Amino acid sequence: MSRIFLTALLLAAPAGVQSPSAAETRTLSLSITDEKGPALLGLAPEDVALLENGVARDIVSFAPDERPLTVAVLVDTSEAVRTAYRLNVVAAVTGFLAGLPSGSRFAVWTVGERPTKRVDYTDDVKVAEQSLQRIAPAGGSTLLDALLEATKDLRKKEGERNAVVVLSAVGPEFSSAYRERVVSEAPGPDTTFFSLMVEEGATDIENRNNYDYVLERLAKKSGGMFEVTLSPMSLDKEMQKLLGGLKGQYRLTYATVPELKQRKLEVKVARPKAQTRLAPLGDAK
Repeated sequence: MSRIFLTALLLAAPAGVQSPSAAETRTLSLSITDEKGPALLGLAPEDVALLENGVARDIVSFAPDERPLTVAVLVDTSEAVRTAYRLNVVAAVTGFLAGLPSGSRFAVWTVGERPTKRVDYTDDVKVAEQSLQRIAPAGGSTLLDALLEATKDLRKKEGERNAVVVLSAVGPEFSSAYRERVVSEAPGPDTTFFSLMVEEGATDIENRNNYDYVLERLAKKSGGMFEVTLSPMSLDKEMQKLLGGLKGQYRLTYATVPELKQRKLEVKVARPKAQTRLAPLGDAK
């Protein structure tokens, strides 16, 4: 059994006398992959178990999350990726886009010099590839500003299931937004954050710390992923890990009681070395 312990501090109704009529259901979004990254597909309700504060809960339903997916992809086009851009960065991004679940729509943003939406929401990977190929990386990054602009734009789409995907290097950062503001304002309803950071050569320690702070917290708050690689040569492989996290998303509904003020969730999956990610506040309803 694979165990992931997560703490969820969820608002609940005032405590009262517990009775069968007090039961309620809550729905959570989670991502299940194997330890190497690919999604674990085909799981059935009998393959998972859920404990809440140490108490086994009845699972009402468990199924793949097949809601329409809308993705904002943020690509580093600053000077930091100049040597690897066309050979590694563009190929990794387009390979990721080509593997998105059927029916997905995506927008492509670049963060070099200033946040720019290069491709509006579409399912045409070729258009995205051609747009990225025309860009000459230059200047510093504006990743933090771009996260705020892209997530604000994403919320206008009112998608049922949203994701923000970041591919970034570490170099000069020219954003005006503070990291605390990004972590506070960027998350939106049903939005999961998946980020990949590549560090090669000289690294700006302050910017590295800011990126770690923002990308780690966004991943944890949303049940997403934050990965780091040392070489641009592995970008395609690492982006496929992020894709596995997206394709391995499930919805789990369980029966509980409303008066709990704190909820510690333990998810067990009947697969060796399964990796389970669940937002601490989840998507609980």
